Amino acid sequence: MPTRKHFISRVYSILWVQLACTSIYIGCCSHSKTLQEFITSDVGFTLLWISAIITLSMTCCLFCLRNQLRKCPGSCLYLSLFTILMSYMVGYAGVTYKVTTLLLAGISTLGIFSGLTLYAVQTKYDYTDMGGYLLAFLLGFIIFGLMLSFADAPTAHIVYASIGSVIFSFYIVYDTQLIIGGEHRKVMFHTDDYVLAAISLYLDVINLFIYMVDLLSGGSPNN
Repeated sequence: MPTRKHFISRVYSILWVQLACTSIYIGCCSHSKTLQEFITSDVGFTLLWISAIITLSMTCCLFCLRNQLRKCPGSCLYLSLFTILMSYMVGYAGVTYKVTTLLLAGISTLGIFSGLTLYAVQTKYDYTDMGGYLLAFLLGFIIFGLMLSFADAPTAHIVYASIGSVIFSFYIVYDTQLIIGGEHRKVMFHTDDYVLAAISLYLDVINLFIYMVDLLSGGSPNN
């Protein structure tokens, strides 16, 4: 059985590879005219919806496939497909927003993630028993987003992005403590659940990045 230190290094190695692949793809989408034309075409939009449906299904099945994801080739295939689909969807930010906005959002996300990671590791306060509260806030946030999609209110969109940033910042602290573990933590990931841990933290960072882009753009694309 892998040790906790080996588990932590494995999770963060996977995470950095995922984030590097996604960042490179966003950069390509921002600079390549050919890629932009394909993404904004009918085929590109169709692939977007297919990617969203498959990614949602894979996320829902993450806990059901727990045993299969603890060993290769299941873990490698799952991580590769999930990262490719998520990168494709997030790549639309590279087409929609300016390079400066994307860079600022990326730097801000990296700074927030680094700071929250250090806090989660150093603090003796245990956030691992707050999963139920975070889930409740997330469900309420999703419902608020669905209602907001029918309204044309820029200020409300900024408020929505701010709330999203705060929620996923808390999720970063929560998932980090689940990964790090320790004597002060009531709940932690099993050392074989490196795929579940990496995907959880990857989604936290990607969602934080998306809402930071919205905030920095003032809720308006191409800003």
